[in-house]
Amino acid sequence: MKTIFKLMPLMLLFCIPDFSYGVGGISNSKVIVPSADTVPKYRLEVEPFFSFTKIDDAINSKNYGFGTRFTYGFLDSLEAGFNLNYLQIEDSDIQDSNADFGNIEAGVKYRFIDQSKNFPFSLAFQGGVTFPTAGDNEPWVFEPAGLILTKNYSENLSSDLDVVFSFDEDDNIGIVSNLGIGYYISDMLQPVVEVSYSYENPDIGESTQILNATAGFTSPVNDMLTIIFGVTYDLYADNTDEGLTVTAAFTFLF
Repeated sequence: MKTIFKLMPLMLLFCIPDFSYGVGGISNSKVIVPSADTVPKYRLEVEPFFSFTKIDDAINSKNYGFGTRFTYGFLDSLEAGFNLNYLQIEDSDIQDSNADFGNIEAGVKYRFIDQSKNFPFSLAFQGGVTFPTAGDNEPWVFEPAGLILTKNYSENLSSDLDVVFSFDEDDNIGIVSNLGIGYYISDMLQPVVEVSYSYENPDIGESTQILNATAGFTSPVNDMLTIIFGVTYDLYADNTDEGLTVTAAFTFLF
């Protein structure tokens, strides 16, 4: 337990969401933050998800997102998949609801270190690409390099930390990271607390950064189904509006 507090300043320094939460298409163990664990070999995860975001601005902006993640375990330590964001809805006091197909986010995760007597944590590579299927003005986004560190302190307590570098075809550069801590109070309930920090340096204009926190839970109902729920609040936003996001997902393992 002492180790996590010693690492906390370093974790918070690196804690950076894609502007929304990093690489898509890969599995997680908390609400948002990914873990070094991968989908079992020759198994498929299918995860329908929903999100609602309320923006703290003068026009009462709201966003709704619906999608499904598909992730396949190719090897014992290698998975790949994609997020199909099939509906994005924007609404505000000055415009009617606008519904569009969202972007497709593909990602890969490879675990190259397993926690053992020789290694105090598990470590995995992550990378991905976002296909701009939401509209002509959307850029291609590339996430060529990222790491995920997972530490199991006991059978019940664990933490995950990830960081990923990204850039897009408009020459915007960003760093995204998340820290999550979860504790199983029972076999079917893991309360989760997460912190995220994101930074984007655009080619034109001022840089943007967001610091937010998430509280939620995961609930493994059985070997096939896990329910995920979380509420994310922006604690600090620079050159962008703060928001509140509610996320729900249902993870099915086939």
